[in-house]
Parts: sequence; structure tokens; C-alpha cells
Amino acid sequence: MISVPVFDIEGKPLQPIEVDETRLGDGVRIALLRRVVHMYEMNQYIGTKGHLSRGEVSGSTRKMYRQKHTGYARAGQRTVPHRRGGGLAFPPRTRDLSYRLPRKALVGARRSALLARLRDGAVCVVESIPLEAPKTRVIARFLKAIGAAGRSLLVCDGDHTVIWKSGRNIPGVTVQRAGDLNAMHLLDADRLIFTRSAFDRFWEALVA
Repeated sequence: MISVPVFDIEGKPLQPIEVDETRLGDGVRIALLRRVVHMYEMNQYIGTKGHLSRGEVSGSTRKMYRQKHTGYARAGQRTVPHRRGGGLAFPPRTRDLSYRLPRKALVGARRSALLARLRDGAVCVVESIPLEAPKTRVIARFLKAIGAAGRSLLVCDGDHTVIWKSGRNIPGVTVQRAGDLNAMHLLDADRLIFTRSAFDRFWEALVA
């Protein structure tokens, strides 16, 4: 069993949550995490760099002048790479490197990522964040009270607009919904902070 610390919005410790780590698998699957993180990185790659070849640039394809008796070196069309305004030889192409692994692999990666962060002691729970309007100072005071430094991921449940607006101006803080979490989100943050409802929802989705 792993004990997950629980705090109120003021940063005072409450009764911790006990979770059974065996329900997340036999151990952390490093090879699977590597494959899944690589997939997410490739899906973020924007392969927009590209240039035109000699057959794609705008220009006439007729021979510039006759082959012989001009006094000049023989020449073909104007779009060859060594002429100004011509295409490139072997130019870079726009490309899409995105791909997708099977759903079971993604679920297994989330389980391994959560297990790794639980063992690292990087996961904690806030009982609730009772905000009716965006208040950055409330989130900042809570993070300072629990000693959250570096990159922090605040995970909430349901409509997270108020919490997102409250935390977006704090350097290093990211707000996500529990239903949108993936393995890369879990591994990238230095501290994972779940609301109680978000942790219950995410846990049940993983162990179901």
C-alpha cells in the first residue's frame, strides 16, 4: 500500500489516502513508457518545413536558347537548381510523423506512469478548491504551503475553467482535467496535485 498525502486548500494535512499499488500492475514498464512518450513527442512535431523542386517552381520548361552556335554554354530550362529562381535539388519535404499506439498500450503506460510517480512521492491530493471566481493568490498560497516547486500539474474534475484561470499566471503550473491526462503529462511534472474527485475518477478509470 502507498500512502498519498491529502491537504486542504490552506495546505494543512488531512487523513491520507491508502492505495493498492498492485492494482496498477507488477511494476513500472520502462520500455512501454519510452514508446508512448516517443509517440506523444512525434505527434507534437510540426513538419511544415518544405521547399520546391525544379519540377514544382513556377517557370517555363522550354529550352532557354538553341543548343549550338550561340557562344554560350548549353542550357536547358530556367528552373534548374543552379539558376536564380530555380528549384532546390533534393529539397526538404513537409511530412507528418504522427502515429498512434493501441489503446491498451496507452492505458498500460498511464498505469506505469502513475505507479512511478506514487513511488517517487510526487503525488498529493487537495480535498477541494472552492473557488467561485478566478483567484490566483489562493492557488499560489496553497502551492507555497505544500512546498510545490518547479513544474506542477494541477488535475481537476469537471469544469476546470475557474481553476485554470486561477493557475495560468503562475510560472510552472499547468491545469488539466483528469479525463485528458496521459502518461507524458504524469511524467513531465515535478509535482502532481489532484483534487479528491479527480483522483478518485482517474484511479477508477485505470484500475477498472
